[in-house]
Amino acid sequence: MVDLSAKTITPEKLQRLAMDNGIAFASYRLPATQNSVTMLQWSSPPVRLNSIEDLKNQSGFVFAPFKADSDVPLVFIRPDLIAGKDHFVEPEKKAEDVSVPQGINPGKFPFYGKTRNFITDKTEFIDQVEEIKKLISKQTLKKVVLSRVHSQTRPSGFDISAFYLELEERYPDAFVFLVSIPDVGTWVGASPEPLLQIHDNVATTVSLAGTRKASDIDLPWGEKEQEEQGIVTQYIENVLSKYQIGEIKKSGPSTYKAGAIEHIKTSFQFPLHYIHSDLASFLRALHPTPSICGVPKKEASMIIQETEKHRREYYTGFLGPVNMQGSWNLFVNLRSMKAVGNDLEYYLGAGITEGSVAEQEWEETENKMTTLKTIVESL
Repeated sequence: MVDLSAKTITPEKLQRLAMDNGIAFASYRLPATQNSVTMLQWSSPPVRLNSIEDLKNQSGFVFAPFKADSDVPLVFIRPDLIAGKDHFVEPEKKAEDVSVPQGINPGKFPFYGKTRNFITDKTEFIDQVEEIKKLISKQTLKKVVLSRVHSQTRPSGFDISAFYLELEERYPDAFVFLVSIPDVGTWVGASPEPLLQIHDNVATTVSLAGTRKASDIDLPWGEKEQEEQGIVTQYIENVLSKYQIGEIKKSGPSTYKAGAIEHIKTSFQFPLHYIHSDLASFLRALHPTPSICGVPKKEASMIIQETEKHRREYYTGFLGPVNMQGSWNLFVNLRSMKAVGNDLEYYLGAGITEGSVAEQEWEETENKMTTLKTIVESL
C-alpha cells in the first residue's frame, strides 16, 4: 500500500504511481486556473456508459469518443481519490486514511494501447480534401472536418507526466489533460474549445472555428475562416432555439489565441434552468458540433467515415469533470496525442468548405501539431 499524505507524494508522483500500477486516472487543469486536479479509480474499473444520457446523476470524469461503439466506449471515472496540487480529497475518508494498492496491473503503463493507427501522408490528405470539396459543391453539405494521424517515435527519456506539466506552463488558457485508462488508452493534450461548462447555475457553450498562425497584429480574418466559424455559430444557435433557451448573452466573434495559432470565437451564456431537466439531451444535441464534424451533421459524419482510413477514437470526442460540486467542465478533445507502445500519435484536423485550398488545409494541420510537437522535442 502507498502512503498518500501530502508530505510524501506530489501530483506528478501520483500520476506515475497510477501508470506504474495500471490504475485509471485523469489529470486536468482548467483554463486560467492554477490548480491541477487528479482523479483516480482503483476499487473497480471505470464505468462504460451506453450513451450520453447515462451521464445524468453521475459525478466524476467523463472520457467520450467521437463516436462510441464496443471498441471505443464512453468511459466514466468514479474517483476513489481526488488530488489537488497541495491537498487530497476522498469522497468518504480523510486523506491520511487513504492508501492506494500497488501491483494491480504492473508493467502495462505508461505506454499501452492497440496497434497504431493509419498514417495519412500529404498527397493522400490533399486528394481527400479535393474529393470532399467536390461533394460539397454537388450536395447540401456546407462543411466537413477532415482529420489525419501523424506518428513519431517517442524520444528517449520522454516522460509524459513532465510533458503534461509543460503543457500547463505553456498554455494557461487551455484545458490541459492527461488521461490513462486500462484497455482504453493514454491521451494527453491542451484543448482550446469548451463544449459545455456550468458554474453557479449558468451554462456556457462556445463556437470556435477558423484557424491561422497567431500574430501580434489584429489582422482581419479571411472569408473562408469567417464562413467556417459562422457555420458553427448558426448550428449552436439552432440548438439553443430548439431547447427554447432564453436570456442568452452572446459575445463575439473575436480572435482567440491558442498558443502558436488562433481561432474565431463566439460564446453563449444562459441560465441553467432552461436545460436543467434536459442536460444530457442538450449535450447530445451539441456533440459533435460542426467545428469537429460538419454540417449537416449526419451527412458529414458519413463522409468522414467513408474518407478517413484511421479511427478517431477519442479525438474530437469530449472529456472533463462532471457534476463536481454542481459544476461541469466539458471540453472537446483537440490538440491531443495518444501514447501507443514506442510511438506518439498526433491527431489533427481541418474544416473543409467549398472555399478551402487543400495545401492550406494541410498547413493548418501542421501548425496545430506544433502545439504539442515542439514541447515533445524540447524535453
